[in-house]
Amino acid sequence: MKLSDIIKLGIKGISERKVRTALTVLTVVIGIAAIVSLVSLVSGITASITSSLQSIGPTSLFVIPSRSGLLTAADVAEIEAFPNVSDVIPAIEISANVTINGQQTTATIVGINNYSVADAIGSINLYSGTMYNQTTLPLAVVGHDLAFPTSSQTSPSVNLNQPLYLTLRTPSGLKSVSVVPIGILDAYGSSTLSPDSAIFMPLGAVEGITNQYSFSALIVKASNAAAVTPLYNLLTEVYGSTASVLSVQQIAATVASITGSLALLLGSIAGVSLIVAGISILSIMMVSVTERTKEIGILKAIGFKKRDILVLFLTEAVIIGFLGGVIGIFVGGGGAYALPALLSGASHAGAPGAGAVGRSGAVAVQSSRGAEAGSAAFSSGAGSSAFGSSSSSISLTPIITPTTIILAIIIALVVSILASLYPAFKAASVDPIVALRSE
Repeated sequence: MKLSDIIKLGIKGISERKVRTALTVLTVVIGIAAIVSLVSLVSGITASITSSLQSIGPTSLFVIPSRSGLLTAADVAEIEAFPNVSDVIPAIEISANVTINGQQTTATIVGINNYSVADAIGSINLYSGTMYNQTTLPLAVVGHDLAFPTSSQTSPSVNLNQPLYLTLRTPSGLKSVSVVPIGILDAYGSSTLSPDSAIFMPLGAVEGITNQYSFSALIVKASNAAAVTPLYNLLTEVYGSTASVLSVQQIAATVASITGSLALLLGSIAGVSLIVAGISILSIMMVSVTERTKEIGILKAIGFKKRDILVLFLTEAVIIGFLGGVIGIFVGGGGAYALPALLSGASHAGAPGAGAVGRSGAVAVQSSRGAEAGSAAFSSGAGSSAFGSSSSSISLTPIITPTTIILAIIIALVVSILASLYPAFKAASVDPIVALRSE
């Protein structure tokens, strides 16, 4: 029997049972769509974070004080004298309540020298206004999500050169101050280093407002990529338990490991729906074999061999798996692009950047207790941070690779074939005489 004839018979067999076939295909579509959407979203998140880290540069290291340690101007001067150091960028980070158009929300105040902002966040992309100069005046550049609290806004809620009122906690207690915004940042999106919910101010101005002269973090720039490891070892040796040292390379490796495990976990969870699809295919094919007993007898009577019957039923399974896989890829791809938009709308409906950094001046990229072994934890306390993921902005592009598409098709086919093996063998084993006598 020609393969083309068997394929035609397979198509005819499933087309005669349109509703049953459609429901069976739907179970495969759901499973494949879930896998494609979740894996592509994780891939997009990984790419977004990696891109953010690369924009800072592979030669960057973060020195973050422990709860019992302090980083001061003396540490900046000491590290600048180390070999293979091209720059040391001090930064102060505190949490503050800010009133915008009568609405109060929480923002992260980042005190950093104007010439260092680009090194800290990768680049300076302004929506409007200008960057502040080296000054001690309370000037500010506002993150995009603070200026645009809802995604539907066409004009910012922050008026340039008009005072913003902040309430922040200083070592001496709560303090209310006014700052003058002179610029608004463009949207940076969700990433490891997102300034969308931050207010950047001159380092001297934040020191004057808070009377805090110790730093939340030092960003150390190595002179070249080859010098990163020796410099990391030196900083770790010098600061011991008083500060944690993290390199961008370490963070990127940790992110890749975490997101890889997350993709596997989510893919496995989505795979449960494929198990359901397999069970559905098995039950449908078993019913089909029972209903088509006489048809099978006729096929055997006109010359179909046992192998031909087996291939016929497996062909029907392959068609169902292929249709479910292809449709599932399109549905999963659409879902992967729709989900970030839905989540973005939901997060914008809430208070941007809600929450506060756990301790005054605590930078959000913190090492875990096992940082010396190369592990790192990413935390922004209860809220957002310029040095942590923006909780109020979800802006990522799902990545659907050819590998994902091919694997989705293969998985759909394998599940369909495996689920149909027993019904196909049962159909091939039908006695043609008994089958012809059946009603």
